[in-house]
Amino acid sequence: MKKIIIPAILIVIWAVSAHAETRYVTDRFEATLRTGPGIEYRILRMVASGQQVELLERGHDWSRVQIPGGPEGWMNSGYLQRDPVARDALQALTGRIGPLEAENVALRDENARLREQRGDIAAQLENTEKRLAEAVSRYEALRADAAEFIDIREAYIELKAGIEEKDRRIEALESRLTEQFLSSAIKWFLAGAGVLLLGMLLGNRSRKKRSSGLR
Repeated sequence: MKKIIIPAILIVIWAVSAHAETRYVTDRFEATLRTGPGIEYRILRMVASGQQVELLERGHDWSRVQIPGGPEGWMNSGYLQRDPVARDALQALTGRIGPLEAENVALRDENARLREQRGDIAAQLENTEKRLAEAVSRYEALRADAAEFIDIREAYIELKAGIEEKDRRIEALESRLTEQFLSSAIKWFLAGAGVLLLGMLLGNRSRKKRSSGLR
């Protein structure tokens, strides 16, 4: 009876309720999984180092654990650790080296490809900058030509208006000159015709007088 009570008291004192946590058996040697928290309890099985177990209750000296897919029992707390044993950790790391190296090669290839693309983009950018500078130069030249065109057009319009005004004045003057010329010509024509008529009349009278004298 005393043997039963003492372990029970030890369980109450040492055991601390906890949710299931992962622990690993140390890589020193095989550990025993017992039916109770003490060496006096029956061994359920030997647990190899590095074996993953679920921590159900944590005690100072003994902890209640369960092997995944296996029995539940008590194990010396000193045999449990949070991290995998060095051997398993090394194997895990070794297993990751291959994929990491492959990933590293892929990253180097990607980096080289990106550098090549960057070089192409840089060349395109330089070419675009040159084209932009040329376009800006042509634009400035066009602006200057446009300003000059506006000035020339305004001068042309002004000159055309002046010519039209001069044409109107010339036409008016020519009209007046034509009228004056016609008026003068008529006057001179009438004067000349009068003189000629007067001469003819005088001539006729002279001939008549001479004719009368001869008779």
